[in-house]
Amino acid sequence: MKLHSVYARFYRSLNYDFIRASGEHYEPDPWDETPEGNYPFVRIKLRPGITTVVGANESGKSQVLSAIQAALTGIGFERSDFCRYSRFFGVHNDLVLPEFGVVFADISDEAVKLIETISGHSDLHDVERVAFFRMNQTPKFRVYVRQNDKWTGPEHVAKPSALADFGVPVPFRINADVPLPDSVPIDYLVSGNKTAPLGRDHLRELWDGFHQNNSWFQSDQTVTTHAGAISKMFRPIRQATEDEVEMYELAADLIFKVAGINKELVRELQAHVKKKNGYANSIVDTINSELAKALDFPHWWSQDSQFELFVALFEFDLVFMIRDRTGRTYGFDERSAGLKYFLSYFVQYLAHEVRPDGRPEILLMDEPDQFLSASGQQDLLRIFDDFADPKDAGRDPIQVVYVTHSPFLIDKNEADRIRVLEKGEHDEGTRVVTSAAANHYEPLRSAFGSFVSETTFIGNCNLMVEGPSDQVLIAGASRWLKKVGVADRDRLDLNHITIVPAGGTRHIPYLVYLARGRDVDKPPVVVLLDNDNAGNEAKDDLAAGGAYGDKLIDSDLVLQLARGPLDGLTTDNPLGIVGIEDIVPFHVALLAATSYCKEFVPSVNPLAFGLAAATVYPDANGPDGKAPKNYGTLKFLEKAIADKSGIPTFHLDKVAFARATVDALTGTAVDLKVTEEDRDTAAENFKLLLKSIALCQRTAERAESVQKISGRINRAKKDFTRTHDSQARREDVAALIEEIGSQLDRSPEAEDVRAEMRTWHAKFELDTDPRKHVTDFDGLLKALNGLAYKAVRKAAAR
Repeated sequence: MKLHSVYARFYRSLNYDFIRASGEHYEPDPWDETPEGNYPFVRIKLRPGITTVVGANESGKSQVLSAIQAALTGIGFERSDFCRYSRFFGVHNDLVLPEFGVVFADISDEAVKLIETISGHSDLHDVERVAFFRMNQTPKFRVYVRQNDKWTGPEHVAKPSALADFGVPVPFRINADVPLPDSVPIDYLVSGNKTAPLGRDHLRELWDGFHQNNSWFQSDQTVTTHAGAISKMFRPIRQATEDEVEMYELAADLIFKVAGINKELVRELQAHVKKKNGYANSIVDTINSELAKALDFPHWWSQDSQFELFVALFEFDLVFMIRDRTGRTYGFDERSAGLKYFLSYFVQYLAHEVRPDGRPEILLMDEPDQFLSASGQQDLLRIFDDFADPKDAGRDPIQVVYVTHSPFLIDKNEADRIRVLEKGEHDEGTRVVTSAAANHYEPLRSAFGSFVSETTFIGNCNLMVEGPSDQVLIAGASRWLKKVGVADRDRLDLNHITIVPAGGTRHIPYLVYLARGRDVDKPPVVVLLDNDNAGNEAKDDLAAGGAYGDKLIDSDLVLQLARGPLDGLTTDNPLGIVGIEDIVPFHVALLAATSYCKEFVPSVNPLAFGLAAATVYPDANGPDGKAPKNYGTLKFLEKAIADKSGIPTFHLDKVAFARATVDALTGTAVDLKVTEEDRDTAAENFKLLLKSIALCQRTAERAESVQKISGRINRAKKDFTRTHDSQARREDVAALIEEIGSQLDRSPEAEDVRAEMRTWHAKFELDTDPRKHVTDFDGLLKALNGLAYKAVRKAAAR
């Protein structure tokens, strides 16, 4: 059983659903009634897995989380939380508290029987939904049941505590304000003693004070004489603050719950740190070994595949340290706050334990983006995904609801997760914007306070397309193919490729130049062009290069519909494929046009015109034996509808058509019935298109990785040859190998470079007499020169 929807009314900015209330055909839900008429609740529909709530500042995002907690638990709200601008605030004796409700789906037979025992319901069958509401009027805690698409009247819940048996999820939070500490006292780990750590600075201060003022301690008399200064130097150890204790608790969870270290081992560490340093350090080695296995950072932290978190022993504290791809070690105080907070979220995730009573849970998290970089936020999405769909068989799935105002915490592959909030005017309060993903996240623009549609300079890899309709169709098709089980490699991960609409074919070469032609770091770019004269010209312009004839993009990264890798696309258009709309089966296009007309031109019903491909498309031979000009499916369909409707100015908008096409294929629009044959044809076309784009994406990213590898090797080589112009010691070459290796990532190209350098140990006898010079210095330089371009040669051979 999953939480399906949460309702709130008169709660802070969640006043009531003023849009729904003002609708001409508003039909109240059974719980909408008040002593002063019907006021619909603000409803937030939740996904079974993850729900993302976004909105501008003060739009009510955080209040949604509080409303979920209040609705599930019945605590955490009071009279002062009643909406201040509600017409009932302070003037109605029967409406003094906010009101909340929750609706559940997938109700088991056992849960139905329980409802009958805790309420006046009896003989329930075919139960579709169950709703619990906390109201001002009697019955104050009530239950509704939906059967055959109809809700029953309210029944009093006699024993609210029985909800635990019903399986109502328990909300919990990951604390977004507590970072992992720089260090943790060993005494706290062993005994929970909340004294602050001594710290290196304090210990150094004590030693320097004793060393510089040794004469103070020569006799009882000198001690008495300098008692004031000595007392000041040996100030009492302070108690840790509440914030520090929270950080220590997080560190303890990391050591004991995540790494699985036995507390007795840490107690031994405390006992032996003063006298058996070797034994104590062996215990620390064990802790670090278990930490490395439990954390598995290469899987979670994409910014550095060689990242390591470990602890070091410093007198009475365990100090958290970091080793990154440079091979160097850093203290926590030397790294960004974002890393500390990501580690905090990660540790809280790994340390989370299943409830002993077996009740399901729901994770609520408020703005986890505030300390994280864009990459860190993308990594956090993977943690949320594992909460909702754990890969570990020992973990139960947990619903996740988080609020954010960051575009980087939106999973573009899961558009239906998004719930957009906006603040109405005056007493209207917060409302939930429907169809958040329509027109490729159009409502998110105002929610984030800035234009959120893709730009060339946001994405790690960019797909240039001619217009926004291409963007909508490609993104929508990718999400659709994911749902029907198409392999990851045969579609796009929309979080790792940015679809950039150029605003017309003629703008594509310039956009590619902006992205690739001016800076040292060149983001990978793939181009998709229409199969027309404008597409041909753009392809020629891209081949010609930039302002100085420099190649901006390899020709195999420029895709053109119905050509090259895409010549297997099929179409109902007898004239062939011009634009992306032509790969949509005709009947699907007709349904999309019908959906468009229902929304924008309700007087026109294309399905009633008896349109067919044979009548909409012109004859491929033409009346004069010559093929007519191919304007594409959209224009031909638009003309046919204009002729049949008698509206010569009828226009079929490309973006709206693209949206309607995605709705038809995904089944979002239930009144649009797509045949299995047409759905299969569309799937095969889009699979070929997305597979080709994904292959180009991998090729482009590999090429940029190769260039970066070569650049790093060349810089290291230049520095080495500057200081070793005619000879070098073997240990210097070993250090060079270590330096180059530390700068490489985990890509296959980098591993090839590492493998090549490993052969140098035997080839140049680096492990024998390290202080001796390399015998074949010219051979070393030749090998070093070849190393920089090994990845380039390997990539070219693929």
